[in-house]
Amino acid sequence: MLTIHDYLNALKNGGYRITDQRRAVCDYLARTESHPTPSEVYAQVSGSHPEISRATVYNTLNVLRDLGAIVEISVGGDHTHYDTNPQPHVNLVCLRCGRVYDYAGDVPLGALYESVHAQTGFQAVSAQVQMMGFCAECQARKRDEFRRQLQASTASLREETN
Repeated sequence: MLTIHDYLNALKNGGYRITDQRRAVCDYLARTESHPTPSEVYAQVSGSHPEISRATVYNTLNVLRDLGAIVEISVGGDHTHYDTNPQPHVNLVCLRCGRVYDYAGDVPLGALYESVHAQTGFQAVSAQVQMMGFCAECQARKRDEFRRQLQASTASLREETN
């Protein structure tokens, strides 16, 4: 995980001023282990910095993305999350609730880099791997909904036959 100093150095090296608002966004990003949306960043930062605007949060996130300090994850529609983990890993994106999870299990991403380079000469410096599907929580919720619908249908059929 990157520290607040890593984010601030990225801004400074990119020629950007370190304002209190940018520092607050960087501090939040350094402390979070989630994949926040811009709205979540704004909600968290505006609590301690009520003067910050949504535009400042969006602009800071875009600058950090352009500098390579964070990665933008598009999960469809207007749902954008930001990944603060610079290490190669897989992002698991739930198609139902929109949450993004890190999977850092045994995935041979290093071997993929080497294979791509050996076969094409392409020297990858970063990769974004996303798996789309349904999280365990949403799967359980869907099963519960299905059971309730089945029970309601069964009860309705019983009433009709009586």
